[in-house]
Amino acid sequence: MKLTVGVLQGNSNICKIKTNIDIIAKQYRLLSKTMRPRKKNKTSLKAFTLVELLVASAISALVLTIAYSLSREILTANKQDGTAIKLNAKIDNAIDFVIDEVNSSKRILNSTSGISSSCTIPTGEFVIGLTLPDQAKNLSSYTTAQGGTNNPNWAAINCPVIYSLQRDNTYKGRGGSYLLYRQGPDLDEKGYYNVTKPAQNVLITDGIRYQPGDTMSCPSGWGKPRTVRGIIICSDPWGKSAEIGISAESMRSPTQYSQVTKSSGAFSRIQDSQLIGDQGTSTIPISGGGQPCATPGSCCIFGTCTSSSKITYFIDVSGSMSWVRIKGKTAMEAAKTELIKNINALQNGVKLQVVAFNHYPRYAFNSGPQILDSNTRAQVIRFVSNLRAGGGTNPWNGLWQSMTSQDVSQVILMSDGWTSTSGTCNGRYQKYADCYKDYNDNVRSKTAAGTVQIDTISLGNNLCSGSGWMGELSSKNGGKCNVIN
Repeated sequence: MKLTVGVLQGNSNICKIKTNIDIIAKQYRLLSKTMRPRKKNKTSLKAFTLVELLVASAISALVLTIAYSLSREILTANKQDGTAIKLNAKIDNAIDFVIDEVNSSKRILNSTSGISSSCTIPTGEFVIGLTLPDQAKNLSSYTTAQGGTNNPNWAAINCPVIYSLQRDNTYKGRGGSYLLYRQGPDLDEKGYYNVTKPAQNVLITDGIRYQPGDTMSCPSGWGKPRTVRGIIICSDPWGKSAEIGISAESMRSPTQYSQVTKSSGAFSRIQDSQLIGDQGTSTIPISGGGQPCATPGSCCIFGTCTSSSKITYFIDVSGSMSWVRIKGKTAMEAAKTELIKNINALQNGVKLQVVAFNHYPRYAFNSGPQILDSNTRAQVIRFVSNLRAGGGTNPWNGLWQSMTSQDVSQVILMSDGWTSTSGTCNGRYQKYADCYKDYNDNVRSKTAAGTVQIDTISLGNNLCSGSGWMGELSSKNGGKCNVIN
């Protein structure tokens, strides 16, 4: 029998089994010493004594017990691994579903106060509401054959999609567990909302934890995060962008649990006429002050928003960006699309730089960040459009240049890959994240421009949590790290 010892290492049952083996072996040695050899004669037959049979039976029983125990422990370990894998997949699917719907929505609601009294509020604890744009309706919503505006279910499209939590009364573990429900119109095979049918309250996932398994802070200017049991929500003041974290837990045994925490960001792609009145009209260079976005809340890349008028974007152009997939596109194409859209949303007068990096940095403006106007905007968009993937991943040289520039107050960095986290920085060998933090705390904080906020966006791979370099870099330098799948 070949056993995988690594699976069982550290298990207390193995220690007990080994102790039993040692005891039986000791008893066998004592019995062997007390057994005197019999005198042989010509007529005697060779046979086992009763003591020998008892000892052999005891050893056989012990071997069978050990084999049974090992088999049971292996099966238990495999079952626990399967439970953890299922929990990860379940929460991945749930957060992807919610984030996709945020992207398709018109506005994010953080309370029921903005919901019409004619709408039905589901029972349970309110998590988030999403108002739906006209573009999301299917064609049948407009046809007289289906009732048109006289359709008795037409009001459903004017009510938001509502996500809520209800307690799972079948769960017997610690703290309780919760079910995530979605109330809203159904989706047809083309992805449009079918408002000709009544809104449904559908279970999205179970296993939501009684409290968050990890902390999450909101980007600057977004206020404090809102917590509903194991779900954390951050949203911008205009209700156009959100970052959502979900913690889930399942029982492996009466005293052991599998736990997972996932987070991601999203923003509405629908033009909101309610914000048109806030649009900035000044073309005078703002050079370090004022609102960087022509339309507040529109300058966001995968939910990470521009908050400074001295902004530098870093985009990874290493080889892996051409095969990692982000919502049906390569990471390269998805990042370029988001970046160009963000640049178009910036107000004239912002000081802008774009750095493309693989094993070395390339700059949109070789002379440093430039004031954004029609000419520089066109130049930087051409630069981004022409980027192609290839090479390794080394953002550090370009980042150090931005750290030391008084024309940079915020960095937003997008990458999908791993890189060396230590090297020579500011004259000595150290971790880059620690080097930038030390420079921010002891040098930049004393300058007129102040410290540099570094926000990171991890594409495809989770480089935000654990030992991920992007999470460490942002957390130590006043920023946030978002994972985009």
